[in-house]
Amino acid sequence: MQPFAPAVPRLSTDSTKARHEERRQDRYVVIDAARGLGILGIGLCNAPGFAAPLSQAEQLPALASQMDRFLWVAEQTLMQGRFVALFSLLFGLSMLWVGGDGHDPAASARLTRRLRWLAAFGVLHGALLWWGDILLPYALTGLILRPCRRWSARRLLTVGAVAYVTGVALLRIDGLVALWSGGHIAGPVPRNTQVLSPSFLFLIKENAADWFITLPQTLPSVMLASGPLMLIGMGLWRADRFLPRATSPWNVWFLIGGIVAALVSLPLVLMQIGALPAYGGLHSADMAFLSVTVRLLVAPFGALGWLWIVAHTTKAQETLAPVGRLALSAYLSQSLLARLCLLVAPGYYGGVPYAPLMTLAGLLVLLQAAGARLWCRRGWAGPAETVWRRLYRRASP
Repeated sequence: MQPFAPAVPRLSTDSTKARHEERRQDRYVVIDAARGLGILGIGLCNAPGFAAPLSQAEQLPALASQMDRFLWVAEQTLMQGRFVALFSLLFGLSMLWVGGDGHDPAASARLTRRLRWLAAFGVLHGALLWWGDILLPYALTGLILRPCRRWSARRLLTVGAVAYVTGVALLRIDGLVALWSGGHIAGPVPRNTQVLSPSFLFLIKENAADWFITLPQTLPSVMLASGPLMLIGMGLWRADRFLPRATSPWNVWFLIGGIVAALVSLPLVLMQIGALPAYGGLHSADMAFLSVTVRLLVAPFGALGWLWIVAHTTKAQETLAPVGRLALSAYLSQSLLARLCLLVAPGYYGGVPYAPLMTLAGLLVLLQAAGARLWCRRGWAGPAETVWRRLYRRASP
């Protein structure tokens, strides 16, 4: 497998259908690999949420051992928020690939149907398997951003950057005002919900209740934070800056930005576990709030850093690209595998230590990567992708 596939042509005056088919058959390996990394990384970050109800997943996990603490710091510093940001950038790019630049009515209609059916997948996934579903919020955000495909690269990047900073400020303004005025952040109410042998019906009912609670928060959060990143993803593609080249000095800044993002996040993460002294007067909930705020601000740089690593590592591309080609199937199967693991591992729901939990999540990620590679070698399309494409490619009556 070559590190880079032949270049996908930029938007032109050719027929949208011909462009769409060419891009479908001649896909960028780097883009597939980056999407695969995003899916697997999101699965790792979601592991604590899979293994506990919402009220417990919001708390700082019990870090009883040095390995617990090391893995949690690494996850918070290098992964948390970065892969969602990477996936958001790629989601914006895919809107251009599927729907074109907004001047072809047929392509625009196809994109609309695609997003509507993705929203339907999200409703089922969120209600039945994973309360932290992002398919529904992403689909609705994509529907809102459809007209932006006509914008120039400069406008997409400018509006996306300003909107992202503004969105993060709006999401965090209440807590920032409280801290500025000398107050404190209200922490989550401690709750320990360990179920030794949960039934599948119990997990579905618990998950559905949590999904209905989080949905009013998730929708505006994704629209304010991930929506602007979708615009930036479109802009980077239009500006020919999305796919790093080893000979391009400009894109070395992708890696540097990722390293700086990790270094900026590290002190606040260490303060949360007591490895560094906290700022005077700040409580643990205050430190957690500030850590998440900084993480949101630096997440796009961390995402671009991961993109640079994938673009310059042929082995990573070979391993991750099959997962990217089966992205929807891989994302849905993560939730299903996680729920099945809880059924066969008594005592894990609400009671698993952090290191064993992440070890199990890592094994599932490796299993997904190996399975996707074998699946793609046979030339099969993903099962969820097959159903999705049949639905959205069917012309409306």
